[in-house]
Amino acid sequence: MNRREFLQLTGAAAAGGALSSCTINPEKLIPLLVPPEDGSIPGVADYYASICRQCPAGCGIIVRVSEGRANKIEGNPLHPVNKGKLCARGQAALQALYHPDRIRQPLKRTGVRGSGEFSPVSWEEGLSLLAEKLKGMKTAGARKGMIFFTPELQGTILQLVKAFTEHFNGMHVPYESLSLESHRKASVDVYGRYELPDYDIGSAQYIISFGADFLETFVSPVRYGDAYGRMRRARPTVRGLFTYAGPRMSMTAASADSWLPVKTGKEGILAAGMAGVILDEELYDGPALNIYGLNVSELKAAMADYPLKRVAEETGLTERDIFSASRDFARLRPSIAIAGDTVAHQTNGIDSIKAVHLLNLLTGNFGKQGGVRFSPKDLKQTASSYSKLLDTIDDMSGGSVRVALFHGVDPVYALPKTSGFEKALGKVPFIASFSSFQCDTTRQADLILPDHTDLESWGEVIPSIGGDIGVVGTVQPVVRPVHNTLAFPDALLSLVKTEGGKVPGISAYGDYPAVLKEHIRQASGHKPGADFERVWTKTLQRGGIFKEDSKPVKSINRSGKFIFTVPRKAVFSGDEKQFPFHLHIYPSAIMFDGRSAHLPWLQETPDPMTTAVWGTWLEINPKTAGSLGITHGDLVEVESPAGSIRVPVVIYPAIRSEVMAMPLGQGHRNFGRYAAGRGVNPLDLLETVVDKENRLPALGATRVRIKRISKKGGLITAGHPDGSYRGELLEI
Repeated sequence: MNRREFLQLTGAAAAGGALSSCTINPEKLIPLLVPPEDGSIPGVADYYASICRQCPAGCGIIVRVSEGRANKIEGNPLHPVNKGKLCARGQAALQALYHPDRIRQPLKRTGVRGSGEFSPVSWEEGLSLLAEKLKGMKTAGARKGMIFFTPELQGTILQLVKAFTEHFNGMHVPYESLSLESHRKASVDVYGRYELPDYDIGSAQYIISFGADFLETFVSPVRYGDAYGRMRRARPTVRGLFTYAGPRMSMTAASADSWLPVKTGKEGILAAGMAGVILDEELYDGPALNIYGLNVSELKAAMADYPLKRVAEETGLTERDIFSASRDFARLRPSIAIAGDTVAHQTNGIDSIKAVHLLNLLTGNFGKQGGVRFSPKDLKQTASSYSKLLDTIDDMSGGSVRVALFHGVDPVYALPKTSGFEKALGKVPFIASFSSFQCDTTRQADLILPDHTDLESWGEVIPSIGGDIGVVGTVQPVVRPVHNTLAFPDALLSLVKTEGGKVPGISAYGDYPAVLKEHIRQASGHKPGADFERVWTKTLQRGGIFKEDSKPVKSINRSGKFIFTVPRKAVFSGDEKQFPFHLHIYPSAIMFDGRSAHLPWLQETPDPMTTAVWGTWLEINPKTAGSLGITHGDLVEVESPAGSIRVPVVIYPAIRSEVMAMPLGQGHRNFGRYAAGRGVNPLDLLETVVDKENRLPALGATRVRIKRISKKGGLITAGHPDGSYRGELLEI
């Protein structure tokens, strides 16, 4: 007997003795001595490359699997998006696989809607029930009879969902709670591309962020975080500078060289004012403006009513700070101006984003290293449309929607109550969900057909940004399905087969893994055969197809001329006298938009700026709190024209005095034992305020008032925020 066998036997014997008085059967230990059927060797780990789907960024991951169980997730060093790095959300995804509250088999509602009373059914019964409902939609001929809600999709999954929806005469409604629609619409006017710009942060010398928290939640934070590190320290003679403009100091702002605490809704005015300084000081790139079709005289005329003094008054900043930031941006090239959620989610969001991009055009930073870039190819992705979503709510309210399907989204939680979504959903006769958890939307379902989790699934992720890199990330199962679940794409194919139909271009391949394999073959440019089988194996080992494109986009393809105007005045819900404070809702660095709240690792991870855990809090400037008789940890009632909630207070010095901030992520009524009933949902305070002209969401356009309730707020923190500052010394 060798040493390894001896340790295995003695370890098993010791563990068996310890468990002899428990209810666990000691026979469970046999797999430690007998190799399992899947071929894994006890004590030897296997590693699988896949893609993280905790947010839309599409980072590559490596999953360690031992004895058939996944036990660690890290970043994939070969993947060009994250280059081996991974955020806390990505690492916590492991807990979704073995979560005690996962839906383990198909369920059919037995109680009233929302009661959570379900009984198990077989997959055959569940699929047959849904197929029968969908068949009725197809024969009825009602185009909006069936609505399919999903996140933004790409590649073969998008192709399958669209074909499935069309087959049953329905309508696909892609939805993201943190909509990037304003960015895309502004991009069309400025650059002629309906997609997200990419920012070459790593090669820039100067960055100014207008509310874009690119180190936390904005678009691709792991990728941008790596690039930011290179901007700061990778070049021996250059250390890039960073300025952050926004009403609250986020973790990203705390990493900047300077913070400009601009008033809420005035970020676009600041960008326009900076453009005016660059024009007046003749610091612009004349040849670039000629290429872009911009006229200096027309731009100056547009800024005539906004001299530097007025810009300073409206934004709440000093003329000196604005002038200094403008000069640095123009001189320290290549430079980048980035517009984020704080800007986009106002009623003047598109105007303000275009003002920010004007700075990039003035300094000739489009299509260059260290500037703004676009993918050279059409990504063929769906893009969420808030206008379409609002129309769908009206359709449900009017009774024209007979079947509603949900996969990967929770609009009952993620939309303001004033949107009327939950009430409208109650008028839909049949609701089916493919969720793995009973979230607030799935709780309303009549039928649940649970999907695999990401670590049990096949799929692909095409990142919305990637610069000049063509990326098709492959998702592969790293373990066998833990429960009696079925892959979402295969469920759709089964429904079509049950009804006797076919999905063009997909049904011929049998199951979804075969569809994915064929798509990878076409993307890699190989013919079927042994040569491609080697490519397929290598693709799975690497985590996708990553190829450099030699022809990045360097020209602007506008159908018309970009005519710059100073952003309109932002409109807010609530009278200023009755509701004197601006509510600033921001995505959590830990919970994102709430989709990760069911994972206990994240619930107990301290917020990087407040150290708060397991709940929601309201951030108040110390001077404001003092004037209201509020202290750290107090319970207060926050009221808006739409409703009220109660929440503990965090005294937060790095925020404007007229602004109060709350993170997204908590306040779920359901979603498992770790999320249900924890904290509050700040979206309950919002009116359905939209940019009336463009029908876009405005999450930052609500005013509130507060009232102290008691000293027992129930705030839980990992440390005291007064540890490194005295709040009374800072007044903004």
